[in-house]
Amino acid sequence: MRIGFHISIARGFEWTLKEANRLGCEVIQIFLKNPRSWKKKTWTDNDFEAFQKLIYEIPVFAHLTYLPNLAKIDENEENIKGLMHEVELCVNLGLNAMIVHCGAHHEKLKGMKMVANAINRVISEYGINIYMENSAGQGHSLGSTFEELSIIYEKIEEKKKVFLCIDTAHLFASGYDIRTPESWQRVVTHIYKLFGENKIGFFHLNDSKADFASRIDRHWHIGKGKIGTDAFKVILNDMRFKNLKGVMETPMNDKMDEENMKVIRSLLSPLMPGPSS
Repeated sequence: MRIGFHISIARGFEWTLKEANRLGCEVIQIFLKNPRSWKKKTWTDNDFEAFQKLIYEIPVFAHLTYLPNLAKIDENEENIKGLMHEVELCVNLGLNAMIVHCGAHHEKLKGMKMVANAINRVISEYGINIYMENSAGQGHSLGSTFEELSIIYEKIEEKKKVFLCIDTAHLFASGYDIRTPESWQRVVTHIYKLFGENKIGFFHLNDSKADFASRIDRHWHIGKGKIGTDAFKVILNDMRFKNLKGVMETPMNDKMDEENMKVIRSLLSPLMPGPSS
């Protein structure tokens, strides 16, 4: 598995590339605009030029920002407008995929229908791939179980365009125990049963500060949370996912990026067989 971080683009793509290289990233994830603002963004010629240098060196994945709620596109037009704006930013840079949260709604079935409608519209208008991220289950968030994600998936018109982004902290907090090889195997088997064997497309590699099944979304540093390094060693060396990519979204305030990369690299072992071997 190729490893990296979510990295800011606030200081420009040139800085993003330098930071990715400094940390030894083999892949990065970015927000395409201010994640806490509805204000639209436009790219300059300098942006395009700097981005081409970035993506030439390192694969880049775009992640939808926090504000657009896909589960409520029928209740507030800003949600669908915000989503489509970010997809357009993505396409303009030449990226062909976006990772999305499924949003939140107190009426789950209605919310899941809206999420599917939003994804169908994105694929119909722009043709990009969408990666649905599992949630921790906090509040009324959708997608904390793979059954919920599969209900959304069944409503997708072009299923070949939709994949899963597996967030380990969210898995753990939502009640999927991944701390042993056996429990990890059960989770993967469950996913395969619902979606098939080629639908896990990306990983968010985060430890959890919150307890198991707490439904609290609190990312933490690798090996310092409630999941632990043994679990990550199994996941990272699962041969079924050897060609995939994963990013860490660990807290930045503690300036622990170098340590997290060091720890996760120490867990990658070409000699360790995956559960499928």
